[in-house]
Amino acid sequence: MKKIIISFLFLVSCSNLSKNTIETGKFYVRNGVQAERSWNEDLSFDRFSWYHELSLQFEMMIADIAPQSGFNFWFSKDELDFMSKCTRPQILLAYSIDTSIIPYSTLNDQLEKNGVNKIELLEFKKNLNAHPDSSGNSLKHYRVFGLCRKNGNLNPLKITFPGFSEKALN
Repeated sequence: MKKIIISFLFLVSCSNLSKNTIETGKFYVRNGVQAERSWNEDLSFDRFSWYHELSLQFEMMIADIAPQSGFNFWFSKDELDFMSKCTRPQILLAYSIDTSIIPYSTLNDQLEKNGVNKIELLEFKKNLNAHPDSSGNSLKHYRVFGLCRKNGNLNPLKITFPGFSEKALN
């Protein structure tokens, strides 16, 4: 019986090897420090991972950031000014394993189609990379952007990469 179950699981897993899939999950940055300030708060990211067979092709993590969040101390003045003008300020972490397969420009096009403005968050990224959760999760390899939806736009982001189905991101 055990051999039958193992064989079945092997066949099921092999049957999925030729498919492109999108997996979802959560990622948390727990607590933070900036100079003399510290806060006990989680920055909660929704994680979206695009796989070809078993290989990660692209990953995005998106977090809403409230105006009263302690993580706002990680922004530079210009970054905070940009984010404070948004209907729904968000932080985006993006990673492409091979930019010849899914380039960041494809993501940029998708964001533009959704009416979302973005800004690189260099100061926020420095603080994120100094956080203890960063090294264990290889966050230094991710690009870090601020996303800004204006004029009350709260629609989900619709992202479509070549070879994958459309994914609506909240």
